[in-house]
Amino acid sequence: MTTSKYEESVKELNSTDNTKRLKALRFIKNSVIGNKTKKELYIKLGVVQKLVDYLSSPEENPFTLKIQSATILGSIAYEGKNDNVSTVITSSAVTPLLDTILIPRDKPLLETIRQRRKLIEASTRALKAIFTVSSPNFPKYHWVTEKHISSLALILKVTSGFLIEETYATTSSEGLSYAMIAEFTAAIVSRCCDTRGEQTRLKEAGVVQPLVDILHSNCIKAQETSLEALTSLCHENPTNTAQSTLNTILEFTKGKCSKMRLIACTCLTNLYRTGVFPESSNDIIIIVLPALVKLLQEPTGDIQEQAPLILADLIKDSQEMQNAAFEADAIARLAELLASVSTAGENDCYTHQLGIPGTGSIAKRKEKIKENSLIAIAAATLIKEECRTQAIEAKILPHVISGINSDRPNVRLAACQCAKSLSRSVAHLRTSFIDANVAPSLVKLLHDESITVQAAACGVLCNLALEFSPMKTSLIESGAIEKFVEFSKSDNPSLKINGVWAINNILFKADLKAKKSVMDILTFDSLLELLHDTNKTIQEKALDIVRNLVYGAQEDVDWVYRNIGKDDLLDVIESKLQAMDTDDDGGLYTSSTLIPTLYIVVNMCSNAEAPKMDLMKRDAIVKSVVSLLNHEEANVRIAATWALVNWTWKDMDDSKENLLNRCNRLKELGVQGKLETLIEEDSCRDVRDRAKTAYTQLSDAIV
Repeated sequence: MTTSKYEESVKELNSTDNTKRLKALRFIKNSVIGNKTKKELYIKLGVVQKLVDYLSSPEENPFTLKIQSATILGSIAYEGKNDNVSTVITSSAVTPLLDTILIPRDKPLLETIRQRRKLIEASTRALKAIFTVSSPNFPKYHWVTEKHISSLALILKVTSGFLIEETYATTSSEGLSYAMIAEFTAAIVSRCCDTRGEQTRLKEAGVVQPLVDILHSNCIKAQETSLEALTSLCHENPTNTAQSTLNTILEFTKGKCSKMRLIACTCLTNLYRTGVFPESSNDIIIIVLPALVKLLQEPTGDIQEQAPLILADLIKDSQEMQNAAFEADAIARLAELLASVSTAGENDCYTHQLGIPGTGSIAKRKEKIKENSLIAIAAATLIKEECRTQAIEAKILPHVISGINSDRPNVRLAACQCAKSLSRSVAHLRTSFIDANVAPSLVKLLHDESITVQAAACGVLCNLALEFSPMKTSLIESGAIEKFVEFSKSDNPSLKINGVWAINNILFKADLKAKKSVMDILTFDSLLELLHDTNKTIQEKALDIVRNLVYGAQEDVDWVYRNIGKDDLLDVIESKLQAMDTDDDGGLYTSSTLIPTLYIVVNMCSNAEAPKMDLMKRDAIVKSVVSLLNHEEANVRIAATWALVNWTWKDMDDSKENLLNRCNRLKELGVQGKLETLIEEDSCRDVRDRAKTAYTQLSDAIV
């Protein structure tokens, strides 16, 4: 049988002659670099394990063998395929590679690193490749020990010092090698920050200052990876970053390199969100936000993929930042970017707006830009009505509908998030949303293959159902209620909450016919189960459903009585008004179900005499409502005073005797004095106004 030269080279690795082994390693290295087929061939020939054995050999073995072995492993891992990296990892290559960068302490630091420079370069290159592709199934903290972290910090310290002190650092062979070592080591640090504990270990080892020092060098690739490492170190983790460091990073947002500007913006966004800018958030508004908006117009697909997400992260949950985004025309620029990837066919070449290709196919990049642009618009329009108007005027809705109908789940989800933010505008719900006919596409998503998309679509329909009455009828007729009810019984918390929420919003100010249509599907038995759900948010929304069911005339309340049972309903009200929850420390706090329960009382007392008396006969309910006049939360006091306004209201159909009995009972409980105190001292105007009305009605009735 003929043995190929590739098989022969692997056999030579078993030789005891170092010269033959080195020759075989160089042949393998030259074969695999840039050649996918040869990499796969050598993997099948079992070369990876032999290379690991070389790396694990005693220190006195020639460095040249280890250098070649690390280089080959790096080349195999650099293929970017998970299978290749998994093979390297499962062959236990990571720890030997990390061990080769350990710095002995028996010699001067600079001298030691100079002697091992080529090995450190090859090993850090291989580790960067492995850590870049490795999956969560291979947690890095199992490999990277304290001694490895210490060596990473020392390597960064030496290489950063060399790069900023030596004038020939970027031209000499030694300088180029140090620049690559700095780049690879910073990349390793960047990918070892998955948890706060890992971030803290690296900071305490002293990696931050060398990374900042590298930013002052002239090595662009090392600068990029150092910025990425600083970004990872401060992600969701406050850090004592000096103002001088912030100023250095801010300068990179003004540079010529778009990738560097993007990384700097990402780093500063992470720092901003962790509160590192207590007195200089103005820098974020003046410098970083405009830089991000400008990046939206960069002609590089990869930049345009990432910039919208960084912008979204910067402005989400911040009215100040959303104001700044509005002033910087961020929404208009996002709309232009979205239009550029939505109008042309998937297989055509990039337009001038999208510029040179990024990573991956054109079709995938277009969809990713679409997804991220929709996420950014969702963030930009979350709070301010002016921002939502700006988005509508920029003709975003057709692209939102296109995203809802996308064949990619992530795009559908982003489109739903965007639609939900825009649908917070009552004015646009009644005009633009109806004109665009968004609802049918959203209803289809209730049947989506992705539960997350289903929940997101349900969330948008919650807003549509609440504010636009004709939408209630169309949702009932479209079969959406059946899906909402199905969601209300789901094991998925998000789906269940949104399903109950949607049912509640459809019932808001609905007529009795619509209420019956919904409850025929939900059933009162299921409603009672929701009222006692273990999730307090579910309980709260279920109580809101009851609140909406009893809103209206006497016949609405009678219908609920017949289906739930009068005593059962009053029992629920009584128990919820007295409900208290326990926090993690065992302390008591008011249940979130209190306000909706109070408004059940308010609605039951709004129009009919009989429900007022039914509630008044429950002494525990009356005493609870009265006691809540002194509650610390204004919204609770408002609801309690509303109940008193309705109890003391003199309606034409009310019995004078019943009214007098109610008012005398309230007087016995000291309500007049409590109302006087609220009128004179309460900080909330709504409470004072309601209290004044209740006090006047109560006084008139008992004179």
